[in-house]
Amino acid sequence: MSSCGRGLLPAILTGTLLAGAATLPAVASEDAPPTPDEPLVTDRPTDSASPELVPPRTLQVEVGYRFTRLDDEAGRTDDHKFPDLLARFGISERVEARLTAAGWTFRDQTSGSQNGFNDVSLGAKIALAEERGARPQMALLADVSLPVGGVEFTDDYVIPKVLLLAAHRLSDRFALVYNLGPSFVTAKKEGTTRTDVTLNYAMALGAGASGRVTLFGELYGAFAFGAARRDRHSFQAGATILLARTFQIDVRAGVGIVDNEPDWLAGAGLAFRLPH
Repeated sequence: MSSCGRGLLPAILTGTLLAGAATLPAVASEDAPPTPDEPLVTDRPTDSASPELVPPRTLQVEVGYRFTRLDDEAGRTDDHKFPDLLARFGISERVEARLTAAGWTFRDQTSGSQNGFNDVSLGAKIALAEERGARPQMALLADVSLPVGGVEFTDDYVIPKVLLLAAHRLSDRFALVYNLGPSFVTAKKEGTTRTDVTLNYAMALGAGASGRVTLFGELYGAFAFGAARRDRHSFQAGATILLARTFQIDVRAGVGIVDNEPDWLAGAGLAFRLPH
C-alpha cells in the first residue's frame, strides 16, 4: 500500500465512523434475559464481539467465506478461508460457550499454492452488566487458541486471550460496540522461545438502515509489545440483513492500514439459531 494511501486512510476511516455507516447488534437496555425467539444478535461479520449472549440452551451458528489479498516484496498472496465458523451455546443467562474455527485456508502465492487447516479456539463469554445510564452493557470474553492447524497455518503454541466487551446505545438507530484486551503470544525466534503481550482492540459504530438491514464500519487490530509480532490495524465496512428472526446474512469489505496487513479483504456469511 502506498504511503499516500496510508496517510489518507485514517482521515477517511474517521469520517466514515463519525458518519455512522455501521452495523451492530441491538444493545439490550433492560435486565430481562434474552429468550430463544428474540432476533439474532451476532458477533460476525465484525471483528469486535457484542456483549450480548445467546439465550440459554440455544445453539447459534455463524459461518462464512473470507478472501484477503496481500502484495509485498515477496509477491502476491491470496487467502481463501472457509467456513470461518463461530459456534455459540448458551449455558445460562450469564454464560455462553464458544468454538471458533476459521477452518481451511486455500493460499495462492507467487511461489505456488498451499492449503491447510487453521488453529481452533475454545472460550466463554460472561455477562457482567446491563446498560444503565452512562454505564455500558459489558461482558468478558476469554478464549484460548489451540495449535491444531497444519504446519503452514498454525501458531505452534497455545495463545490465551481476554477481552472486555462493551456497548452503548447512542440513539434509536445508532450503537457503538468496542473491545479491548490482551493476548499472550508465544513464538520461537533465533532458537529462543519467548512470550509477548499483544493488546487487541476493535471499535464498531452501527446504524440501522431499515427494520432488517443495518450497516457497519469498524476499526480494529492490535498493538504488539515485543519482537514476536507486529502491529495490526485494519478497517472494514459492510451490511447485515435479517431475513427471519433467527436467520441473517452479511457482506463486508475492508482494507489494511499497515503494510503487514492484507491490502484488502472481502467476505460474506450467514448466521442462524437452533432453539433447545
